[in-house]
Amino acid sequence: MRNSILAALGLTVALAQSTAAAELVGGYVDLGYSAFTDNTRLSKRSLTGSGEVAFTRTFGLQADLGLYDLNVVSEVGTNVTLHGNFHVGDFTSLGVFAGRDNLNNQGVNFYGVEAGHETGRVEFEGYASVADAAGNNGSNGTLAGLQIRGNINESWRLKANVDYIDARNGVDATRYSIGADYDFGQGGAFYAEAGGFDANAGTAGANEAFVGFGLRYNLGTKRGTTFGRRGFLDKLPGL
Repeated sequence: MRNSILAALGLTVALAQSTAAAELVGGYVDLGYSAFTDNTRLSKRSLTGSGEVAFTRTFGLQADLGLYDLNVVSEVGTNVTLHGNFHVGDFTSLGVFAGRDNLNNQGVNFYGVEAGHETGRVEFEGYASVADAAGNNGSNGTLAGLQIRGNINESWRLKANVDYIDARNGVDATRYSIGADYDFGQGGAFYAEAGGFDANAGTAGANEAFVGFGLRYNLGTKRGTTFGRRGFLDKLPGL
């Protein structure tokens, strides 16, 4: 799977380089905070951003960057992800992506596929990826998720998310949440969510509630990007 994804992403980059015209169609800058409700010291502050460039009506590239300040472990993690986006119609998009998370001098590379579809006021987005620690030739984790968004009006949008992480070493976790976005004009938006993080390690397990909120400034005609963020650190509510 990894080689196929990297080949598809490489083809997208090659097509982009051979195309003369490029247009920045979307992007954002995001400042967020999340924490577990039982112990708010287990928290995360994040500064993330993304930009999407279209080379034709059917394909483009999207790049994500992120910084994550994890409170209890006193570490700052980073993420970089590159997406190859293919628009197969007015309402459906397909993509491939590859990225890397870094934390405490340890790196995890990940590769995956994604898809999005819009029908009326409702949008669906899903993805699946495999990951391997730097220097490990075999994949040692998977991450998959689904998001549903519903536009109430021009200002309010509701959303629901579920993500599943399998570390393949007896550790797995499920993250689920519901939330809302409020667009207050000129590209600015406020968002909030509440959910749970159900983690299992061998015979031990815990299910903890968390909350998150933040401010986002959307750029370009798309007012954002085609696809969401895919890093492991993006899914962690706090540490």
